[in-house]
Amino acid sequence: MVNNPSISVNKLAEYIVCKAARKRKILSDRKYPDPEFNPGIFHREAAEAISLYLAEGAVDPSPLTKQQAHLNQIKTDKVGTARRISANVDALERFSEMLDNIDMEGLEPKLGPHNPPKLTFHNVDISVRPEIIIRGTGPKGKKYVGGWKLHFSKTHPHTKESADYVSAVLQEFCKLHVAADDEIVHPLYCKVIDVASGTVFDGVKSTTALMKDIAAECQNMKGIWDTI
Repeated sequence: MVNNPSISVNKLAEYIVCKAARKRKILSDRKYPDPEFNPGIFHREAAEAISLYLAEGAVDPSPLTKQQAHLNQIKTDKVGTARRISANVDALERFSEMLDNIDMEGLEPKLGPHNPPKLTFHNVDISVRPEIIIRGTGPKGKKYVGGWKLHFSKTHPHTKESADYVSAVLQEFCKLHVAADDEIVHPLYCKVIDVASGTVFDGVKSTTALMKDIAAECQNMKGIWDTI
């Protein structure tokens, strides 16, 4: 059992836009996690390959093809492992169909931090973990920074509404934990790549109302956590 409320940014976005029954299921799964299923590592191989491809400038697809070939060679009698491998291969295939939608021109990508700090609202910890940190230079030499977040769930893919919440949290995270003193967090640098739906969601420009929603939902989450 997890005593203190915590949630990933992707699940938080889903939580905000879903119905009440689904909200309780999300919190129940988080409070009483299945020891045999860790959603955070279910798409680990696909996430690692995609992140490497993006961090290297989204030019050479070899990290994707090598990982897919490696996964296809794995033989296992365990149903859970076979299901996870199949899901990772599917994710890599889906992402490979999105390559034309990924534009890195003029940008400087790098892998996101392995163990970054969390954001906290009303004692609810939010795990953001942007897979990619993006930097670039705009007009008059202004330095911009942002983060990209991957999402893999086929059952609950992001919509524009939920992706906007993720982008808003990415911007807040980058302001607090990524941007240097001379850097500005650029909304368009805070994208969400939804692999399952094959959609690249641009960063949301206005975040004030979204962050108020997020804070309020975290307050609600904290209030009902003990009742789950």
